[in-house]
Amino acid sequence: MNFANSLLEIEINEARTALQKDGEELLNIDSVVDSLQAEIEAIHMRMAVQQEKRRAVETRILQNRARISPMRFLPTEILQQIFKACLPNDRYVIPHILSAPLLLCQICRRWRDIAQATPELW
Repeated sequence: MNFANSLLEIEINEARTALQKDGEELLNIDSVVDSLQAEIEAIHMRMAVQQEKRRAVETRILQNRARISPMRFLPTEILQQIFKACLPNDRYVIPHILSAPLLLCQICRRWRDIAQATPELW
């Protein structure tokens, strides 16, 4: 029995040693995972900053494209003709916000002014 007890003690000691090593390895892995998680969060924050910058640049691009749009430079008389062509064919138009002439008044200030100054639309 003495021999069996010493084998049992050796096995128990080996298991304790293995548990201790595995516990230390687990702590190291947890430390690496925490470090990686912190890096991921930092990257997410950097991405959010860059995405905001991108939105700002895209907004400026759209604004500058609008500033040089050929539509801005059409003479008033041509826009009036275009606006008249947008009217429904009905003799009596029931005003609706999603159709001419009310829709034309929502595009920009210039179009609203032109539409309001064109009696044939009303």
